[in-house]
Amino acid sequence: VGSMFIADVDEKLSVQTNEAILLALYEAVHLNRNFITVLAQSHPEIDIAVTPTTPTPTTPTTPLGTTPPSLDVMNNPELPLDPNLQTSNLLITFLKYASIVMQDTKDEHRLNSARLCLIILTCIAEDQYADAFLHDDNINFRVSLHRMPMRHRKKTPGKNIPSRPLVCAVLDLMVEFIVTHMMKEFPMDLYLRCVQIIHKLLCYQKKCRIRLHYTWRELWSAVINLLKFLLSNETALLAKHNIFHLALLVVNLFNMFITYGDTFLPTSNSYDELYYEIVRMHQVFDNLYCMVLRVSTNTGQWKEAASKVTHALVNIRAIINHFNPKIESYAAVNHISQLSEEQVLEVVRSNYDTLTLKLQDGLDQFERYSEQPKEAAFFKELVRSISLNVRKNVSLNTLSQDVLLKEFSTIS
Repeated sequence: VGSMFIADVDEKLSVQTNEAILLALYEAVHLNRNFITVLAQSHPEIDIAVTPTTPTPTTPTTPLGTTPPSLDVMNNPELPLDPNLQTSNLLITFLKYASIVMQDTKDEHRLNSARLCLIILTCIAEDQYADAFLHDDNINFRVSLHRMPMRHRKKTPGKNIPSRPLVCAVLDLMVEFIVTHMMKEFPMDLYLRCVQIIHKLLCYQKKCRIRLHYTWRELWSAVINLLKFLLSNETALLAKHNIFHLALLVVNLFNMFITYGDTFLPTSNSYDELYYEIVRMHQVFDNLYCMVLRVSTNTGQWKEAASKVTHALVNIRAIINHFNPKIESYAAVNHISQLSEEQVLEVVRSNYDTLTLKLQDGLDQFERYSEQPKEAAFFKELVRSISLNVRKNVSLNTLSQDVLLKEFSTIS
């Protein structure tokens, strides 16, 4: 897995997908809960494009699975002592690889690889030892994920990447996918997996009261734009997908932040910014409510699915209906045509005490990953595809050997 790709960061990366290795990694992560210690083994980061080396197997200092991976890594005597020397591990390599493969999902092999990468991340996000390692604030890494070139954003130099817990890189990867794949051939399955991975990480943070210093506004902005895309393409998407299931997952992400944000958001200001973002983008939530209300009141295929979204929007609508009039009143009293962000935040802070929200059950619960029966068809096709490719390569090698032998026999 560590040698799945070698490329210059400054070039447009193109890697050959290797579904067989990904499948082996999936089996290890899925079937062996102790394998996370292998993913977490730290080593000095080596420029494999310049100085390729043969890795030597290492023996953990403690029996596999007896301590959280973070402790195994911290006790590893082979960790470099130079504070300026960047360390890496198998999980970082996998995240970088996934960020390249997931950029282009139009090709069938890349689509399968992207799906398999997200399934692996799903298994990792559900593992308590993996979560402990991902969120460990004492073990930070700089992870340079590959971002798709887009006109509306500047290219960020890799040197400015901060050293953070690995969960930040996982969240960045999910946000990057959400932002870059709103297209005609909408990869619904991949979007569902992305949002579910984010939700599982939030559930762990809520459970362990981990206040992650992360730029949550980027995540909120990404999923709100996703809702906007679903609304703009409702007719075309509904012909192929149940967009209400995805909308429900996104709305419940916001419900997680609203209901439990005080247990895992880093500061009280982060909670204020959440409300600011909901009020600022209220038009998207208003339009979503109108759409799901229209569908849920008509008899049709999506009636029940739309109805669930209607109920899930209750607190978001309460926030919008509570703060919007107060913001307008503040603007009118002070004769301000357009309030600044700080002025809106001040209105939000001073009106929390009169806001009434409903307690929603089950927000911090999720369905655990199960290979059978949901993923059976996917893995069956994947193994068949891998087998065909192997046979084809063997046949090509045999053919080339036969040609060489024929040439040599002719010369002799």
